Amino acid sequence: MSTTLTYGIYLALANIALTLVGFFLGYQGENIAHGQWFQYTVWVAMIAVAVLGIRAVREDSPHKSLSYGRGVGTAAMIGLYSGIFGGIYAFIHFKFVNPNFIDYLVEFIKSQPNAANMSEQQLAGMEKGVRLFYSPPVLAIMSPIFNTIICTIIGLVASAFLKRAAPEGAEPPPM
Repeated sequence: MSTTLTYGIYLALANIALTLVGFFLGYQGENIAHGQWFQYTVWVAMIAVAVLGIRAVREDSPHKSLSYGRGVGTAAMIGLYSGIFGGIYAFIHFKFVNPNFIDYLVEFIKSQPNAANMSEQQLAGMEKGVRLFYSPPVLAIMSPIFNTIICTIIGLVASAFLKRAAPEGAEPPPM
């Protein structure tokens, strides 16, 4: 199994675990207002797994070298794989485990101070958009896209620090 697939699975499992922890703590339900900070744990996991995956690819290559492009590509592939597996789980989670999440989210958004200044028509439009964007099929489709973009951005930064040139005359690592 490739290193990028392995780390993609690790990231998907971390995201699934964090989704379940958030669910059991009520941050996807009645305590949604108190759990906004919890979403940052997903970002920490993404950064950690992407950096560890890039380092693993570097350490597995001949001469322990890594080009900037290969590091960015590694992070993008980790994001893609984790997004595919995470998207499948997101569909299952928000369709069967927590189908009421959208209702809690809509009520939370309506309780915000800026929602008080909205007309009924604006609130209805906002609710329609939230219900569409957070529906299980859309979450499943958007997960690979967002994860790939976010991990690519992480890879752009991390690869600048983790790149290492191969010794003079060494063969480039296989793709």
